[in-house]
Amino acid sequence: MDEEIMMKYLQGECSPEEETLFLEWLQQSPENKKRFFEYKALWNYRRVKHFGTGDQLNKATIDLHRNIHLAESRRRKQVYLRLARYAAIFIFALALPALYTTYHHLYTAPGLITVSIAQTDSSKFVTLSDGSRVWLNSNSSITYPEKFSSVERIVQFTGEGYFEVAHDSLHPFKVQTDNVQVRVLGTSFNVRSYASDRKTETTLVEGKVVIQNKQGNNLAVLTPGQMGEYDKTSQYLSVKAVDTEHYTAWRYGLVSLTNVTLGDITQKLSELYQVHFTINDPKAKQTSYNFSFRKGQSIDKVLEMLGFIAPIRYTVQGKEISITVL
Repeated sequence: MDEEIMMKYLQGECSPEEETLFLEWLQQSPENKKRFFEYKALWNYRRVKHFGTGDQLNKATIDLHRNIHLAESRRRKQVYLRLARYAAIFIFALALPALYTTYHHLYTAPGLITVSIAQTDSSKFVTLSDGSRVWLNSNSSITYPEKFSSVERIVQFTGEGYFEVAHDSLHPFKVQTDNVQVRVLGTSFNVRSYASDRKTETTLVEGKVVIQNKQGNNLAVLTPGQMGEYDKTSQYLSVKAVDTEHYTAWRYGLVSLTNVTLGDITQKLSELYQVHFTINDPKAKQTSYNFSFRKGQSIDKVLEMLGFIAPIRYTVQGKEISITVL
């Protein structure tokens, strides 16, 4: 992928055609995501304004850029992790004022912290006292202790989150939702459990997890590449193989929808943009699409991108959007 396209994407200057091609390239492999993450680290690094002069900024940018190109030929993984760590430090330092308005740290009980993310916010990052890391998607909330007990590590969760749990065989880690709980020792997985969803989904990326009901009875053991879907009405859990990349892409600021109908796409857009869709074609549910877009884009641009993959015409009147299938 041309670096000029990546730069235009980060600056929000891609045409709809360029953005569609870029997002398709990004979804093709984990290596593409890593390359973009490295370039994004450079981009964020470049935006830091605490250099004394423009020459110092340019020199730092050139040095980091050189390291990224070296990483492509040797020790790519190690350099990637180091760049990601440096970028996270710089981003956190710059974002401290905003964190006080975006995060809502509510001490719900002595020693308990609740972090909530608004519907309109992008993903946020939380580090727990044991070193475990959690990414929260929009409209999500996690409650955790300032310090875990000597027996178990328990967090309360609603919404969607990606967990990288620090390994500790003596202290199991539990994610408790309204319907199920996920028990792990050390692993990486995604949990989606919004109150409005019919199902609670657990997608395992690495390690092993046990899905339990609220009473602590084991329902299933997941291995990497599997998803457990718990139906809240029937209280039945099903397990299937999935492409985990599609269920964790939101961490990169992407919304990735796979094998979905226009109805599924418009439902997601309704949640994100607080708009209402009318689809003027009863057969619209018979065709499936793969569609990806970046959070934070205007609804007009997302609809324009949708028009490149689906034969549609649309009209927008305030919060009402009408779609006609051609």
